[in-house]
Amino acid sequence: YKTGAVVARLEPNELLEANPKLAEIAQISVIRLGNMWSDDMRPQHWNSIIEASKEAFNSGSEGVVICHGTDTMHFSSSAIAFGWSGNGGVPPGRIVFTGSQRSSDRGSSDSSENLLAATYWAAYGPEVNGDIGDSTVVIMHDSSEDGTCAVFSGVSVRKMHSSRRDAFKTINNKKLGIVNINRNSIEINLTNKIPTTKRNVETNPTLYNTELKFTHLISNAHLQPELIDFAKSMNHAGIIFHGTGLGHLPIENPLGDAPENEKIANAIKNYTESGGVALIVGQCINGPINLDVYSKGRNQQELGLIGSKSNTPPDTASVKLHWILSNHPQKLKSMIEQNLCGENLETMDL
Repeated sequence: YKTGAVVARLEPNELLEANPKLAEIAQISVIRLGNMWSDDMRPQHWNSIIEASKEAFNSGSEGVVICHGTDTMHFSSSAIAFGWSGNGGVPPGRIVFTGSQRSSDRGSSDSSENLLAATYWAAYGPEVNGDIGDSTVVIMHDSSEDGTCAVFSGVSVRKMHSSRRDAFKTINNKKLGIVNINRNSIEINLTNKIPTTKRNVETNPTLYNTELKFTHLISNAHLQPELIDFAKSMNHAGIIFHGTGLGHLPIENPLGDAPENEKIANAIKNYTESGGVALIVGQCINGPINLDVYSKGRNQQELGLIGSKSNTPPDTASVKLHWILSNHPQKLKSMIEQNLCGENLETMDL
């Protein structure tokens, strides 16, 4: 009310006091890791969430709910999923991310139902499988109406609208389920039967090397080679190129009037030959990356670009790259192609 704008300031106990129904679902303890806008988060904050969730499970918690700003929630949900399940295990319990598209002081706020649904899933949801991308989940409104919240894989979701209540959508995957909230009951309905295959329970999740630096570059008419050269000069461990279509970049000069395209190709080759990692992800958001379809894609592979034949959502792919370089840099090329925890499903279930 001081400025007329929303501020990032809410104490954990205020969440419980504002939502008394939570006490009917489970015994809840709360910890404040920080009050901040989610776009200010860095990999060190992912590490804090991983460590806090480990402490929660060690203390006997059945599940963990992470209240998070929506703008970068899908980055954090991916990061924590790899931290717990990148090596093939699963967390000891359910980990749920939730937030609100409308602030809690507004009559149209979605915060209470999202938090109720997230807490119910954390307490009573199905056993974590890991292979289907449920090592973490994101639970937000399924539509603009009240009463239903969607359960998304934490590695196959993205915020797709700046203000709608149902801003989150799946990428290359289906929703895992729905949480129906009625006046007197809450009910979970799963989209598909969860496979019976089981992973070992992980007790020592991995963290991210916060010293590693990365650059994101967008493929378009304004991309310039000096941006790549700068990343190389600053020893950035990786460049994530957001390519057009199946993953393409402006690297050719067929009319002889765009020499900067040829310079981009040379800059990429110099960067990868110096030890830098060039990962291609998609601007289309949905769909695969495939550098084998067109000759340009094959030329890009010769320049050292990796990521072909991936069904991993673009933001999740960038987090995956950071996790691999933090924990298994010698296995980069093989692990980037694998399905570590549901992020790179063999077939896209749309």
